[in-house]
Amino acid sequence: MKRDFYLIILIFCLLSGCSYFSKPSQGDSVVAKVGDKQLLRRELAVELRGGITKADSINQAKDYIQRWVKRELMLLMAEENLAADQKDVQRELDEYRTSLIIHRYQQQLISQKLDTVITASDIRRFYDSHSEQFILEQHIVKAIYIEVPKNLAKVDQLKRWMSALDDKSRTELEKYSFQYATKFDYFNEHWIDFSQIRSRMPASITNSDAALKRNGFIETYEGNKYYLATIKDHRLKGEKAPFEFVKDGIANLILNNRKMELIEELQKNIYQKGEKENLFKISDR
Repeated sequence: MKRDFYLIILIFCLLSGCSYFSKPSQGDSVVAKVGDKQLLRRELAVELRGGITKADSINQAKDYIQRWVKRELMLLMAEENLAADQKDVQRELDEYRTSLIIHRYQQQLISQKLDTVITASDIRRFYDSHSEQFILEQHIVKAIYIEVPKNLAKVDQLKRWMSALDDKSRTELEKYSFQYATKFDYFNEHWIDFSQIRSRMPASITNSDAALKRNGFIETYEGNKYYLATIKDHRLKGEKAPFEFVKDGIANLILNNRKMELIEELQKNIYQKGEKENLFKISDR
């Protein structure tokens, strides 16, 4: 057995030379062999992509053959070392085939019958009627964040700009940030995970949760930098998520629900058809 194994390895090594694979096609000639298994040149050709250079083609051939040999060697060792019951995979294959065929049939029906039109009112109605699906697992905020060198920080002015909601304050803040800030973001006024703010600030800061709950400022100095965030609005972990925060994902939830309802209806109709046409029988015992 050991001699056969080493012979296989020798074949594998000999076949790794480039020149062998650069020869013209020879129909069904054998390019690799492990035990009784053979890899034919025509099978190799099917696996190679077209439209590539000769050098790339040779490298792809070598790579595929090496992977094929390794796989077949592993299979050979498994066949020789596993007990008969461990190698009996017919049941698993039958179950996989059954699941795969049913899945393909369901997908075919879904593609034919699923209503994929989702309106804004559909999304709002789903949000209002499925509150339990939209409980926050983290704090979220609407915030503005700025990070500037300590010696350039106009703290009072920054707070006034960041507290105001008017266009003039926003413009002045952006002009100042463009000149002096090392980091600045108002997140397009979208809801964001609070950790996006917290992770940017020094770990030593202690007032972030308190500021979050009162829609206040979070500020600190560290080294030569000044860090400032203003919390415009917030929702805490465990509360219902705002509609704007989850609306983009609701369409997928609606589609998934429709798919499940369609599959359940399909199963119900098939069962009723089978019962009507005596296609099955359930024994009393």
